[in-house]
Amino acid sequence: MNIFAIFLVLSGLTGLCASLFPTHQMCNIPDHQHKGWLLLLNLIFMFILGYLGYIWMLINREIGTLEMIVATIFCGGGMFVFIITKMSRETILTLQQTIKAKHYQAHHDQLTGLPNRSLFYEELDRLIAISDQKFCCLMMDLNDFKMVNDTFGHAEGDHVLQIVAQRINKIIPTGALAARLGGDELTVVLPHAQDSDALTVAKTIQQELLKDISCGKHSLIIGVSIGIAEYPRDGDNRKSLMKSADIAMYHAKKNEDNLQIFTPHMG
Repeated sequence: MNIFAIFLVLSGLTGLCASLFPTHQMCNIPDHQHKGWLLLLNLIFMFILGYLGYIWMLINREIGTLEMIVATIFCGGGMFVFIITKMSRETILTLQQTIKAKHYQAHHDQLTGLPNRSLFYEELDRLIAISDQKFCCLMMDLNDFKMVNDTFGHAEGDHVLQIVAQRINKIIPTGALAARLGGDELTVVLPHAQDSDALTVAKTIQQELLKDISCGKHSLIIGVSIGIAEYPRDGDNRKSLMKSADIAMYHAKKNEDNLQIFTPHMG
């Protein structure tokens, strides 16, 4: 009887010890009932001490029905804590992954994987909130992209957009944000940049897009018109800055090099 009772308590103790790891993981999950899981972790340590004390007691006394009942409860209690903590951890991690996936989907373009208009707006607002920081906004429009869709079909047009997005995202500076606003309209936000810096990035983008893109059995080159606006010189809020960059892009379409920095007379 003694050996069986000790075995039951040891089984429960094993469950308690196994529950320490998932509980510790949950304690380290940011902003998720940190104090509650920390309290549970401390309680588990206290239970472990209680289980060890009960095992010591079983070794030194005769076992009766009451001791067997308590040992059985201890066994079930330890296993219960382990199952609950393990399931809680898996549920929380799954929930976090789901939230991250939904956040990504809500803030990224499904076709290109670039940030979408919503995330672009958030980034502009964040940079504008840093009142002493200059930055640039590049508005881009692919030249004659409608012809690509009409000639090769929308599937190939989507493929071209994906390639363009990958190339732009690959070459922009660290900390910059490239986004797709819709259709073939793209944008890049350059923190800590003046229009001269933005002009250099814009030329690099154009050079990158001069490389052939396979489209069905054909290869084509996609030109891009780029308008540049600098905050706060060309707009002290999101709407006015985007308008300035858009106006500059419209003028860029008429230029031979398809590049244009916004100037006040354009407005």
